[in-house]
Amino acid sequence: MRRRLPILILVVVVAAGAYLWSNRASAESSGLTASGTIETTDVTLSPEVGGRVLDVLAQEGETVQAGQAVIHLDDSLVKAQLAQSQQTVAAARAAVKAAQASYDLLKAGAQADQITAAEQAVNNMQANVANAQALLVQLQNGAKAADIAAAEAAIAQAAAQQKVMLDAHDATMKCYTFTKKDGTQDSVCPGLGTREEQARAALNSADEALAAAQSRLNQLKRGATKAELDASKAKVDMATAQQAQAQAQLDQVKSGARPEQLAAAQAQIEVAQAQAGSAAAAIGVLNVQLDKLTLKSPLAGVVLKRAIEPGEVVMPGASLLTIGDLAHLYIVVYVSESRYGEIKLGQAAQVKVDSFPGQTFTGTVTHIADQAEFTPRNVQTAEGRATTVFAVHVDVTNPDGKLKPGMPADVVFSQ
Repeated sequence: MRRRLPILILVVVVAAGAYLWSNRASAESSGLTASGTIETTDVTLSPEVGGRVLDVLAQEGETVQAGQAVIHLDDSLVKAQLAQSQQTVAAARAAVKAAQASYDLLKAGAQADQITAAEQAVNNMQANVANAQALLVQLQNGAKAADIAAAEAAIAQAAAQQKVMLDAHDATMKCYTFTKKDGTQDSVCPGLGTREEQARAALNSADEALAAAQSRLNQLKRGATKAELDASKAKVDMATAQQAQAQAQLDQVKSGARPEQLAAAQAQIEVAQAQAGSAAAAIGVLNVQLDKLTLKSPLAGVVLKRAIEPGEVVMPGASLLTIGDLAHLYIVVYVSESRYGEIKLGQAAQVKVDSFPGQTFTGTVTHIADQAEFTPRNVQTAEGRATTVFAVHVDVTNPDGKLKPGMPADVVFSQ
């Protein structure tokens, strides 16, 4: 019995060694496995301009599409500025049309009606000069006997008319006295009222006409004064200058626009076009500002964090929403230095998570670190933390959206 016990112990030891050697060989021949946490590329949505928040159109956990509007900022001021700029553009474009029309008119030359009008203006000015000169000659020569006789006849006629108006006025103002039945006397003035006012106005007019006729006769008899002669000469000079100006305008109309006039008209067109372009550019700037007041999701994903509510005022660059790209997830795992050579770019991998047991997701190695590092502190054992490892980036497909950021996952690299 004593001899059998060592033999039994030997058999157990051999069997245990064989089991351990078999497990070691199996582990060495199996695929490389690593663990990590599913992560996503997230984007923080921030405004380029500040303002008051009107609407937030996405909640945490809500799926959004690329280009979908998620936040509206107050745009009332920009819209008012845009309306004002649009009016400025309309006015500037009208100015361009007017300047172009003026240039075309100058370049085309004078029309027949313009020449006729300019010639008529010259004729009118010539007539004015002749009239002014005739009046000056009359003043210089003094009054003729016939003029004095005509003035005296005008006085006689005005005096006769004044006598008629005076008699009519006196008749209108006359009152009558009569005795009543009781023996008392009373008076009545039938012309008072409206007729009285009319009679007074007619008499005043007749008096003024008589005075004017008398003044005209006195003027003819005494002759023109120096002041009247000077004023008449000034009228002749003015009429002569106006005639010369009208003649110059006629000559200009017939000869057409000068080169400097065309150049000035062309410059006006260019200035108007520049103003119109500047106004249109201002509209473009305002449209860009208006577009920036609506924040859109840059990618299709899920809202991971919302840090804003309607009514709040935000500053440029403030973090408002964080959006994760669930269609492109990845896992960073760490491979020991001894097995670093087993990993290659583009290598396929299988990803498993506890939330979906029995289901496998596809992964692809997209980046392998070029420099070794110590295992991150979240490794459980001190021995593991002391090991140098290489970080491996594995992209994970998530067509059904089942995988979420933060899920622990195991990665099995294909051989």
